Amino acid sequence: MKLNISNFAKIDNADIIIDGITVIAGENNTGKSTIGKILFSIFNSLYDINEQIQGQRISEINANNRKIIQNHINVQMDFKTYRQYTLYVERYVNNIIFNNETFNKDEIAAELNEQFKEKNNSIFDDYDIMLEEIADNIIRVMNISNDVIRKEIISRYFNSVFNRQINSLSSDRDINLADIDLQIKDKHNKLSFSNNECNDFLGEINILHKAVYIDNPFIIDELSKYQDLNIINETLKALLLNKKNDIFDGVIGAVMAKEKINDIMILLRKVVDGDITNDQMTGEFYLQLNGYNEPVALSNLSTGMKSFVILKMLLEKGSLSEKDVVILDEPEIHLHPQWQIAYAELLVLLQKQFDLSVVVTTHSPYFVDAINLFSCKYATDSSVNYYISSVDNNRVNMKNVTDNIEEIYKKMVSPIEALDTLRYELNNG
Repeated sequence: MKLNISNFAKIDNADIIIDGITVIAGENNTGKSTIGKILFSIFNSLYDINEQIQGQRISEINANNRKIIQNHINVQMDFKTYRQYTLYVERYVNNIIFNNETFNKDEIAAELNEQFKEKNNSIFDDYDIMLEEIADNIIRVMNISNDVIRKEIISRYFNSVFNRQINSLSSDRDINLADIDLQIKDKHNKLSFSNNECNDFLGEINILHKAVYIDNPFIIDELSKYQDLNIINETLKALLLNKKNDIFDGVIGAVMAKEKINDIMILLRKVVDGDITNDQMTGEFYLQLNGYNEPVALSNLSTGMKSFVILKMLLEKGSLSEKDVVILDEPEIHLHPQWQIAYAELLVLLQKQFDLSVVVTTHSPYFVDAINLFSCKYATDSSVNYYISSVDNNRVNMKNVTDNIEEIYKKMVSPIEALDTLRYELNNG
């Protein structure tokens, strides 16, 4: 998989290979997080898009038809009778959409008239006009092209992630188009944005895998609360909760996942050695750590521990599937170097066992080195790519340094070298 980005927000140009693990290193404010957010937005806005569009069509048609029926009732109608009429219409709508039939106003009205068996026309004002209005509503919604709807969905999703700052903010750029090209094998999904709206879309790839974006260990504190979160954290929260109403829901997937994650759970238990439970009364989540008399509320765990708990919950809930995309924004930021190494090993194993596409942004030489060494240990090093992000004249570029990751280490140790220089000056001043 490849991701090409041109003139998007601060990014001038980026051509990123996403094959296994992709590591993006660089200083603050050099566009590292933007790469992950773009990938998150593409996958989740286009996830099973055709099914989503049909669902939206049905919802819109049925909501409008219920209003039309209500507007034409001229006597008191009990709810049971009203629902009988609306269900006739809804079944018809589902049938014609499912069978992708052509939409002719007279034919729709005639078919609906036939559907209303044992009808009592006297309870409606202008019965025939009502049928025409229902037919008009169906045709109007169905005639909106999938392309227009896709662009609207893409625009809404990207703007919710980027706060309507998709197109370049730099005053020295003449181009007002932001372009993205996601390539999987020989097929492309191309998106173009102007004035923060998707104005062109070419879709050759059906996105059937989700993207998970992890940048905030404190999402653990929000699991038992009801409040609005940004779309990235709301998506992660839903995956962490992943409530099932039926004891059999997801049982096959869970069994298959357990066969894959035995080694991973052994590693996790070195840091998080206990079971996660949920108090149904309060909604609070707890970790029963070995050696403690009482379980510890997840909100009271250290920030570093929360980072591991997120992975543990995603695995235990069965929220990660093969070939999903996982994006981690500076996961080492709350971790001691020893835990950075443990976390890196977990990521390498996760990627290998689930054939994930993992994108990691980082500032830490320990973390980069750990990914490099563990990918060699588990024979996945051929599927790891390294990039350095940099800014020149307010334009971000990404350089592929897979064949020379020493460039990353040099960039990361430069602050230490500056301190060594200062120490020498102080000692010899």
